Amino acid sequence: MPTNPTPAHRDHLPRWAVTAVLAFAGPLTAAALFACGTDTPSEPTRLPATVDTTAPPTGLRWQPFQGVDLPVTDQGPHRVDGAVATGYEHSPAGAAVAATQATVRASIATDAQWPQIGARMLTPGTGRDRWATARAQISITTPIAEGAPRLLGYVLTRYSPEAAEVEIYSLHPDNSLTRNHAAVLWLYEDWRLALPDPASGTPPPVTAVTVPPPDLVAFLPR
Repeated sequence: MPTNPTPAHRDHLPRWAVTAVLAFAGPLTAAALFACGTDTPSEPTRLPATVDTTAPPTGLRWQPFQGVDLPVTDQGPHRVDGAVATGYEHSPAGAAVAATQATVRASIATDAQWPQIGARMLTPGTGRDRWATARAQISITTPIAEGAPRLLGYVLTRYSPEAAEVEIYSLHPDNSLTRNHAAVLWLYEDWRLALPDPASGTPPPVTAVTVPPPDLVAFLPR
């Protein structure tokens, strides 16, 4: 991370930021952004045979946040307080929706919004502290004006009642696809996004893919 970063003041996210936006690294510097992916803060157990991680969320509808449409489902969020979306079902679908909501909101929130999102949607720790330090170096004041990605769905790769790992897939305006790795913990009676310590050497959370996987749990068409 740069020792003396120059604040970047952006009224609109640039095109390069939007194309990576399910890294939702766009608002941060490249180093800070990839440091703000997600991590496995604790080792979840392997999936029990009785847990169905492929059951899609129900009651899906879409609500915009900063220019990006986010899923709202029967599994959560059940409370939206300004920029903060909380209240997720303690289930695989609830974990996946929570990971999607928190990843987007933490990455593209405005200057006035991000402190509340960090306090209420992210797990405490070094990762969150480093994210806050990096975020404070830049300024975001308006939504994405054009070129926002469309969330396609997810795959839960690991799940336990305490922790989950989710791969989130998005489609960009140039028809490219990205996969974003996220991890959540069940903490304070809700799912919270876990950010890694940048010193841990965690690989970048976002990768390009050619096609969605066959086991994608799709968000229903708009």
